[in-house]
Amino acid sequence: VDANPNTRLRTEVARGDMLYKVFPKAVADKLKAGQKVEPETHNNVTIFFSDIVRFTDISRALSPVKVCNMLDRLYLAFDALTTKHDVFKVETIGDAWMGVANLENDQKETHAKRIALFAIDAVAAASRILIDEDDPDAGYVHIRVGLHSGAVVSNVIGSLNPRYGLFGDTVNTASRMESLSLSDR
Repeated sequence: VDANPNTRLRTEVARGDMLYKVFPKAVADKLKAGQKVEPETHNNVTIFFSDIVRFTDISRALSPVKVCNMLDRLYLAFDALTTKHDVFKVETIGDAWMGVANLENDQKETHAKRIALFAIDAVAAASRILIDEDDPDAGYVHIRVGLHSGAVVSNVIGSLNPRYGLFGDTVNTASRMESLSLSDR
């Protein structure tokens, strides 16, 4: 088995497994069958948001390739944590990362704890990621996190490059919690 993430990605795409990495299984099954995915209400999930502290300054100081490499190292660490904590990765937009528990799997009794433990591990993992591997003096990545529990609606948006999204006050509150958080908190 090749440990290179890019090789694994190409293999998963070739096998058709990639759909199941991007969408929850029930959604991927419907898409694969050519069926329309209807909005679905989830009454009690816990959302995790993070972003990189000083990302604009970092982006200004580094080449775009180095920014991409830094994000890749960070998100690969987060990917490993999603498996460890059974958290579903919803999306990344730039330096923002969003995950959820109790969406795909029945975690009614543990979703808040899963996300809290995921958050602790995510902060620790980020603090071990060099901003620039060629310049250790640039320091390490620091993130802000926010989480919140409540109801959301999920849906697939668009058809050309479909995106799986979560919507509602729970998402908005988790996002606000993140934007008001302190570094490494």
